[in-house]
Amino acid sequence: MKVISITLALLFISSNTTAATHFTPTKYACSGIEQRIDTIKSKMRAGYSAREGEVLKAELRELKDKRYACKKKGLSVE
Repeated sequence: MKVISITLALLFISSNTTAATHFTPTKYACSGIEQRIDTIKSKMRAGYSAREGEVLKAELRELKDKRYACKKKGLSVE
């Protein structure tokens, strides 16, 4: 069980790194990021299993990286 958890964690870490490097901030890509972050935070407050929690945390990290890239370029994330 621990091996599966570690494997999944490494998979998410590597996929997040790859996703962040291939993201190009555009007006369309940046629109709605803040709303998607709020949706994930809401799901996390509602409760989740360990596996689902790791997926939600990975999605949240990726969206926060994208939000940073958008704001750095001066694009709206609303």
